[in-house]
Amino acid sequence: MNIGANNLEEDMPAIKAMLERLVKESEEKEAHIKLREEKIARLTRKLEKRPTQSLTKSSESVDEERASIQSKASDEEVHSKNGGKLMNGGSPSLITIE
Repeated sequence: MNIGANNLEEDMPAIKAMLERLVKESEEKEAHIKLREEKIARLTRKLEKRPTQSLTKSSESVDEERASIQSKASDEEVHSKNGGKLMNGGSPSLITIE
């Protein structure tokens, strides 16, 4: 874009089109943000309605599951280092070494 009376008049349609495009994109993004905020509000209300005990229980079960997974992983690591074979359906707790 050049600055000058003739060039400005020539550039006006391009500038106007760019502004319209930017306004449209801005409106679309605002609508998307509004939808996300509404979804967050619904989920927050849903969480607030849940009894506190069930939230605590579910977080404890998640922690137990993580501990179980870590235990299995460490058993498998020990098994692979010792060159043993898994017995009884692949349970790492029953390892025989040859």
